[in-house]
Amino acid sequence: MRLRDRFNVYPDSPLPDLATPSAEAFLAEDRRDLARPLFALVCRPERPVRVQTMRSLRGLQAVGLLQLVEWATAHWPPVGANAIVVVYERPLGGRVMPTLSAEIRRVDEYEIGKRIIAPLATALKELAGRGIAHRAIRPTNMFWNDREQGSIVLGDCVTASPAHDQPVLVEPVESGMSWPSGRGSGSLGDDMYALGASLVALTLGRAPLAGQDDEAVLTAKAVQGSYLALVGEQKLPLSLIEVLRGLLCDDPEQRWDVEKLDLWINGRRLSPLQTRVERRAQRGFAFAGQEYRSAPELAMAFARNWREAAAPLTEGRVELWVRRALEDKDRANAIAEIVNGTMSASTDAKTASEVVVARACMVLDPQAPIRYKGLAALPQGMGAALAALMAEKKDVGVWAECIMRDIPAFWIASRTHYDPEYTMLLNNFRDMRDHLRNAGFGGGIERCLYELNEALPCRSPLVAHALVLEVRDLLPALDEAAKNAANNTVPMDRHIAAFIAARFRQDVSRPLKLLNADDPVRRIEGILALLALVQWRMGPATLHSLARWVGNLSKPIIDSYHNRERRRRLERGLPRAIRSGNLVEIFHLLDDAEERRADSEGFAIARQEYQLAEQEILRLQGDDAEREERANRLGQQAAAMTSVGIGFLAATALTVMRLL
Repeated sequence: MRLRDRFNVYPDSPLPDLATPSAEAFLAEDRRDLARPLFALVCRPERPVRVQTMRSLRGLQAVGLLQLVEWATAHWPPVGANAIVVVYERPLGGRVMPTLSAEIRRVDEYEIGKRIIAPLATALKELAGRGIAHRAIRPTNMFWNDREQGSIVLGDCVTASPAHDQPVLVEPVESGMSWPSGRGSGSLGDDMYALGASLVALTLGRAPLAGQDDEAVLTAKAVQGSYLALVGEQKLPLSLIEVLRGLLCDDPEQRWDVEKLDLWINGRRLSPLQTRVERRAQRGFAFAGQEYRSAPELAMAFARNWREAAAPLTEGRVELWVRRALEDKDRANAIAEIVNGTMSASTDAKTASEVVVARACMVLDPQAPIRYKGLAALPQGMGAALAALMAEKKDVGVWAECIMRDIPAFWIASRTHYDPEYTMLLNNFRDMRDHLRNAGFGGGIERCLYELNEALPCRSPLVAHALVLEVRDLLPALDEAAKNAANNTVPMDRHIAAFIAARFRQDVSRPLKLLNADDPVRRIEGILALLALVQWRMGPATLHSLARWVGNLSKPIIDSYHNRERRRRLERGLPRAIRSGNLVEIFHLLDDAEERRADSEGFAIARQEYQLAEQEILRLQGDDAEREERANRLGQQAAAMTSVGIGFLAATALTVMRLL
């Protein structure tokens, strides 16, 4: 397979040692430099990828960063469809840690700063300067760049949504609690934390908390703090304790950034950070067969046992425990306000109790993500979470409920610090509610999907094989699909309509209104109008197969005209318009405003004339009695007039005779 007419990728030469959880690796070569070591990652078509990040990183040469040489959408023979292929410089020294369960040689404390921390700090500084968070920093995604293993580089970060492939071990607590697909774009602070957790593994020669599941790792971090949970009683070099405390700080505001890491690398010593330990109660709260002594632990238990969590909240037991056992009056008052306000404002007790659980979890653990009936995502990750649900063909009803019940808005409102991004997120979620209320074409859950995932390909079955990322590529893909389209299909579905509405920077309200009409003829006009508008604005100039597909659907439009001569003229002109391959020409032929108005006016006149003629016929074709009565009436009228005439003549004659 050839990429950009320059790079060859060999599907029969896999490189499993360089694969990622979301992409397979294969041998690649540069036709201009065959000696250049390269490999390619082939992304999974059903998963969102970081297209904007690919564009920013293409060709970037930076210390500590695997060079992204090229990327493109190309036909991938093993699956018989298009896929995104990313070409990288090939690291020659292999992966630093093959798996998290593996044990490796510990990096010497005197070399870790020079060989690992310094180059990775340089890479993060370069990314930060471009406004990019890596979000894939983990021991298994680090490589020795050369055979001598003298320098280290970070691996791929674009073949999956941000942090999708990250183990809970290296993610901050709030991100680790989220679905892998719902962690959001993240920030440099998340990268710094992941670097700290990775350094612990490289220093120990193995991953900390080995053998523990994700829930146990999260609980340990939430209760003890990340530094104590990951380091614990392990003996680490004294020179690394300061940097690890700074990088693994659970408070994002105090966590070290690149500047502080630079100061440490250059020998400056900074004020030590104290580990934040969550307050623990003397008396535990009994729930679901266990006792919990901290608010975050209880919130995690509520999220795992959603149906059982409503009762202790609505009965006031949680508020009482927080007030007395944790001695946290502010948090207890907040829970009481949520329970009383939500339950009294709703007529549906079940719905209200579900909202109470979601909001109470936010109060119990403000750092946690949005959690609602099994859904767990940070606000920035709600779009990717929806994409994952739809890709896996799971129920998206819970996601829609979460949006419609304003759960993300409450999460944002409960923040103690202001972030300008929150305003944008609130606007986005308000728009999503509007889209969900609009269940027609161009709205609904599909519109939310494309609005919240700017680089997600169109998931219509008609064009899924083509991996359409932009509107300009949609019509060529439909043109190709038209070659094998069945006669009873149409080149439009909910995904295509939503994809155009979300990505096309033109007003499409009129075509969508037609597309959602009750009249089948108007719906066909809507399909033609929407596709013609896209071709007019974005090309290509000719779409012969698609024009034929649309033209074959146009008979009802022609039949909707009343004038027979006009219909015959349209039937004669349609084949020529189809042969042009121009949907705009077909649209103007079939939906000419002047023609439509003239036809309507002519039909109205014809109807009026017909009604008058019909009335006259009915008048003339009355029953016999009516005709006899009418004849008698006319006869009487004629006789009377005749008598009057004769009388008048007789009187005149008598008068004349007397005068003579």
